[in-house]
Amino acid sequence: LDQPVTAGELSAWLAAQPVTEDNLKPLLRQLKQRAYARIAARDLAGLAPLSEVTECMTLIAELAVGKAVEVVQRGLVERYGTPRGADGGAQELIVIGMGKLGGRELNVSSDIDLIFVYPEDGDTDAVDASSRSISNFEFFTRLGRGLINAIADPTEDGQVFRVDMRLRPNGDSGPLVCSFEMLENYFVTQGREWERYAWI
Repeated sequence: LDQPVTAGELSAWLAAQPVTEDNLKPLLRQLKQRAYARIAARDLAGLAPLSEVTECMTLIAELAVGKAVEVVQRGLVERYGTPRGADGGAQELIVIGMGKLGGRELNVSSDIDLIFVYPEDGDTDAVDASSRSISNFEFFTRLGRGLINAIADPTEDGQVFRVDMRLRPNGDSGPLVCSFEMLENYFVTQGREWERYAWI
């Protein structure tokens, strides 16, 4: 109780057991519960300033999102291969935290505002005859959906965070993920001032 929650402590707890697609949801929720109990106790006891509470809640979100991407992507790569760009380089999903997450100001009741982007279009390199190649767009869309499900789906353990995707290009009517080119074209042709301010 005398010590703030740290990223190292939370990472070590997650690393102490293998995290798979089967146990991802309960482990992420248990991670939040463990951290939240101490954050709340320190806050209520007057031991933690507001900046500590918001920083610790932000750490939980970052670790949960990072672990969810890692685990869900591993399963997708096993099924479809690695997404590749024009030069053959591996492509990664970039998860951008907006709003309170981006400002490291999450409180205990915040949702998280996310935007999913990836560098360039292409296809996955199907690993063997039993798997099939899909487009990078489809791969990262599946990854994004898996991430949202892992974080936001209510289970008997609750949820890690509610996820809000409405700040992405074209909001709810837009695709879940976009390439750098698609994102740039959106801001050049349709982006509104408040969207640019949010990114800044």
